[in-house]
Amino acid sequence: MSATPAFATAATNTGPTDGRTASTKNGNVLSKLTSWRPRNVGSRWRSFSISSVPSLVVRNSVSSASSSSSSQSGDSVSPSTRHFSTSKASSSGGGSKLSSSRAQAAIKLLPSYLTDARAITQYSPSTPEGALQLSVAENQLSELPVSGMVGIVENTKAGGIGTLAGDKREMRLVDVLSQLASSNIARPSDDGASPMQVFERDMIYYQPTQGVPGLRDAMVDYLQNLLVSPTHPSTSSKFNPENIVLGAGCNAVLENLCMVLANPGDAVLIPTPYYAAFEFDLVARAGCHIVSVNTLDHHETKVPSCKVPIPPEFYYPNRSSLELAYTRAVEETGRAPRVLLLSHPNNPLGICYPPHVVQECIDWCREKEVHLISDEIYAGSVFRKERTGGEEKGQPTFVSAMALGSSDTSTAQEPAAGLGLGPYIHLVYALSKDFALSGLRVGVAYTENEEILMPLQKLNDLCQISSQTQLLVERMMCANAVLATEDGDSESDKSQKFVDVYLKANQDNVRERCDALHSCLEDEGIPYLPADSGLFVWMDFREFLPPLPSGMTEATESLESMEQRERQLYMSLMKKYGLLFTPGMSMRNERAGFFRCVFTAASGEEFELGLVRLRKFVEEMRR
Repeated sequence: MSATPAFATAATNTGPTDGRTASTKNGNVLSKLTSWRPRNVGSRWRSFSISSVPSLVVRNSVSSASSSSSSQSGDSVSPSTRHFSTSKASSSGGGSKLSSSRAQAAIKLLPSYLTDARAITQYSPSTPEGALQLSVAENQLSELPVSGMVGIVENTKAGGIGTLAGDKREMRLVDVLSQLASSNIARPSDDGASPMQVFERDMIYYQPTQGVPGLRDAMVDYLQNLLVSPTHPSTSSKFNPENIVLGAGCNAVLENLCMVLANPGDAVLIPTPYYAAFEFDLVARAGCHIVSVNTLDHHETKVPSCKVPIPPEFYYPNRSSLELAYTRAVEETGRAPRVLLLSHPNNPLGICYPPHVVQECIDWCREKEVHLISDEIYAGSVFRKERTGGEEKGQPTFVSAMALGSSDTSTAQEPAAGLGLGPYIHLVYALSKDFALSGLRVGVAYTENEEILMPLQKLNDLCQISSQTQLLVERMMCANAVLATEDGDSESDKSQKFVDVYLKANQDNVRERCDALHSCLEDEGIPYLPADSGLFVWMDFREFLPPLPSGMTEATESLESMEQRERQLYMSLMKKYGLLFTPGMSMRNERAGFFRCVFTAASGEEFELGLVRLRKFVEEMRR
């Protein structure tokens, strides 16, 4: 799949021809470490229109003066009678009179299966025959009480202050947030111990664009413990709060990061299958050109036939697959790709890349001077801590690119602040998945590329987090949990961070739910990828696809045929059996017939009903 729109670009610059060597064109300096956009904040922008946006390929189309100056003679409007027409292009070139071509193109970037999902009646107590929503990556298990936790201690520099839930009942995440949101205890980062109002005077004014210092400090401590310390406990390299930018969600900070690293039309490489919304996040405004990194045919053995599970290593990117994607990017854009985007832990596969795979990607990117962005939004949802098979048995399931890409600077003559990542390795993260806080919109970008840091902060003006939300999250990340003792009379344990206690409880809940789905698939003989992280299982339904068209084999099947056959199966699952999964072709999977099941998107009762419906589907399809 490729998508290549650039909705706005500077009229004075078209970018370097090879994407790697710095050059000067029309007075604009081009760099390997940043896009030219940050250097042209005051320049005039040339408008680009999208003449058509097919479902798979989006092409650039520069609107010419001749095409945008069509006669308006039949469009006069009487002052007393206004006629609103969308049938004719606007005088600015492209689109209609009521919207721009950009607006129309943005909608066409959304996966088509979303339209199908919105059109179907979904399950509820009043519509029990409706389809069960198992395609949205949300975690309803977050509504369960946190096992053994009966209170929280708010930590401040002046000392901790405990607050308990009533009757020592176990608290839920929403209970914790409700108490912290109404707290008048001093801000965790404040030196003084004086109480504060729920809404302080300074919170109504502009905040630092990259996030308030207290939350940035709390976030780097959390990320250090989550991403680096588990596998590199003795390293002197630490996240630097000056290199972190907090924005309104992971998609916002990812888009901004791509805007300062890549020019419109530059390629972003993404291993397949990938999160479908990446296409909207990277194309709609950043104008990047997505090039798939296909992996299945870059291994020594062939892809197994249906009814045989595809091993996880078939989905790992390697030098062979990266080099081929690099070549395709050059052919399609005329210049080298700028970014390799990894989803690690992977969405939709529900697995983590082994350390040697991530390290190979890091080394390749540094050699090619391609920026690596590691999207680690599910890093706190790794629920199997050790690998269980093969040569990697007993090794950690998840090792962050931040740990693998860092360098210990303690022996340097002038130790630098930060992880020692260099200018080509970057991170995005958010609280939307691990803490199910997608509604709070808290995203994180981290980079040690000093050339893009200020432009990244400035772009964050458009997607800052509210002051009230930042205070709430700072309180949450600094608080300790109050854990009940077995006898209920002894002094409660207050030594553990709330975030650590919550993540451990959530991982246990997610693993239990995942194991139930695994068992069902095993019982029914459905191949799947054993999940170790995230909220989903990658299922192989190739067995149930409609037959191939006459005279066509799997080797010769067209992309159109693959999409049509998978869509038929998808619609049958949704309409006849009430199961709404994410179809694999919407995530640019290389083979038809794979589906992502978000097993945390349903309540316990709904999940059990889903298993019943899944068994019925299999039994009827095999008759």
